[in-house]
Amino acid sequence: MVTFTGYIVELEPTRIRVAPNVDAEPFDGIVFHWEDVLREDETPLAVGQYVRVEHDEKMTRSLPPQATAHRVDVL
Repeated sequence: MVTFTGYIVELEPTRIRVAPNVDAEPFDGIVFHWEDVLREDETPLAVGQYVRVEHDEKMTRSLPPQATAHRVDVL
């Protein structure tokens, strides 16, 4: 497992895009997917939060790259 830290710049129920800065370009950062929809009892995620995402090293070569998130921690 590896980690990536940055700011949430896009947020959807099953994916987020995390980039090094808040005012990121459309292709900056990494899109992280997860299988389950966010539950209400979990820490709510919001655009602009600084997070650490734990993921495996498999990543697409698309722009932005995409990977599967195993854990997201708000810092």
